[in-house]
Amino acid sequence: MTIGEALKEEQKRLGLTSEAMAAGVITKGTYSKVVNGKLRLSSDLLVEILFKHNIDISDFFEMIKSTYMPKEKLIEEKLFSEMQQALNDHEVEKAEECLTKIKNQTSNKYLQQRAEITVAYLTNSTDKLSKNFKQAVVDELNNHSNWVKDLDALRLFNTALLILSSEKVEIEMNLFFIKLNRIKKISEQMEERYAILCCNYLDWKYRQQGEVNDNVKNALKYLSDLKLTAHFESYKVCGKYFGYLFNKEIDSAKNMRKSLLALGITVGVENWPV
Repeated sequence: MTIGEALKEEQKRLGLTSEAMAAGVITKGTYSKVVNGKLRLSSDLLVEILFKHNIDISDFFEMIKSTYMPKEKLIEEKLFSEMQQALNDHEVEKAEECLTKIKNQTSNKYLQQRAEITVAYLTNSTDKLSKNFKQAVVDELNNHSNWVKDLDALRLFNTALLILSSEKVEIEMNLFFIKLNRIKKISEQMEERYAILCCNYLDWKYRQQGEVNDNVKNALKYLSDLKLTAHFESYKVCGKYFGYLFNKEIDSAKNMRKSLLALGITVGVENWPV
């Protein structure tokens, strides 16, 4: 989908005329040329239109990324989604197939390492990953100047929770929250990635039979402080669930999980520890 086609789609969704969609930013004639692919729109004017009509920028760019994203990156995104789905569904065969595709079709070492860890986790063989492999993952994180702001490195750490030592995880999570507090502006995409990390860390920590520490408190607070929107609702629910667990309110946690499953909400919830 092109930018023009996406604008037309949003216009239809909002129930606006072309004139109303363009008003105050560009002329109706210019807008018509843009949506029909006869004229390119500057990034400044595009953002003005999106903000004017409260169109979510992340959602808008999701609509057009298949047209403008480099082919190699599109392949990586597709394979990443496939691997994530296999992990959520605990489909070992699909995960192994995806790992083969990732090795053959991409050169993204972060994605390759994450895929290796995922398959090892699903086959209960993380202990069989070589010392060299585990050290390579640690080195990738150690050598990265600020993995908190890098999406690929952040995803790697998220997956590496499964193989890193407890000490390493706690040190990195502590640094994560320190750096997070220094970031003045966070995009919605990164907010979501941080929420995923907090949920995964809480799950990891609980399964380690760990006590409540500052990292746990900070993770629960981050999830609790997320905006109350449909986009972040599942992460806030996750935070509430693990809040029950760490407060030893096991029955409340079980009831929440049971209620969510009864509503057909299974992604992630099925794999909750209690």
